Amino acid sequence: MPGLRYEGISPVLRDFLARHGFDDRCDISLAGIAGSQRAYHRLESGGETFIALVSPSDDADFGRFLRITQFYRMAQFPVPKVYCIDDAMHQVLLEDLGNRRLYDVFLSDRVAGMEGYRKALDLLVDLQTRCNAMHSECPDILSRVFDRGHLLWETSYYRTQYLEGRRGLPSNPELQKIFDELAEKVDRQPKAILHRDFQSQNLMVKQDGSVHVIDYQGSRLGSIHYDLASLLLDPYVMLSDSEIEELLRYFHSKSPAAPDFQAFRIEFLLAGLQRVMQALGAYCFLSRVKGIAPFASHIPAGETRLAWLLRETGREDWKEIFPPPQDKVF
Repeated sequence: MPGLRYEGISPVLRDFLARHGFDDRCDISLAGIAGSQRAYHRLESGGETFIALVSPSDDADFGRFLRITQFYRMAQFPVPKVYCIDDAMHQVLLEDLGNRRLYDVFLSDRVAGMEGYRKALDLLVDLQTRCNAMHSECPDILSRVFDRGHLLWETSYYRTQYLEGRRGLPSNPELQKIFDELAEKVDRQPKAILHRDFQSQNLMVKQDGSVHVIDYQGSRLGSIHYDLASLLLDPYVMLSDSEIEELLRYFHSKSPAAPDFQAFRIEFLLAGLQRVMQALGAYCFLSRVKGIAPFASHIPAGETRLAWLLRETGREDWKEIFPPPQDKVF
């Protein structure tokens, strides 16, 4: 993606920036890019920084992002401040949360990373309890439910993009029965506000150690186990078995009215199967169809995690979900 030039910034945003001492001499660097081609640019001048979000003109989530941001800010849930908006040009000036993701913290210092994970889990509990009690005030969340139909779309995406598109495997009619059963089980799980991509690269760790949430425009109502699985089974990081167990017990201890731990863990694993299949489908689509090559590097970790989940669930009759590649032994 070509870099953003100052003249490419909306006049509305430039007017705001000028009042803060910015002009065409400011430093502009790419801070991040989402799979949707939404780009984030860091603007810096005189020690002050902002993030300019530049969204494609056909981004259906643009307005939703702004409305959900307003709800989370009202609820005092830690998302970035919005300073300036140009609806027509799909550009927004945001608070700069820094460049340390939970992903970066964990890979550089596992002890500090585990502390960051516990803080992220505290945020998830808060999202599913205190914020959830207010969700009727946000129509964008209230009106969208991640239900059986959406879950089946995800597994169809996995089959099309990964099993058939990447592996070249023939269509297997038995798979739909498995996907139907899994979707029914996950859809029956208790529902609360769902981020839908609550993972280490969407959690920013500020210098004071506080964790803030980004890329939340997909928020809706859905299984309380889905975001938990997104975080703890994240192929970007690949937590160890003992780390997953420790963090899962931590979350369970803070979850109101949670069932006994073993029953809770089974529901978590089911949501994990659903989530990791979605992730594998996305990695294949974004790398092969959209041409964003770096996503392909996460496919092997996703395969390893999916094989792990099938072992942990003990569902031998679900093995068709992931036929082991011929050159790998799991």
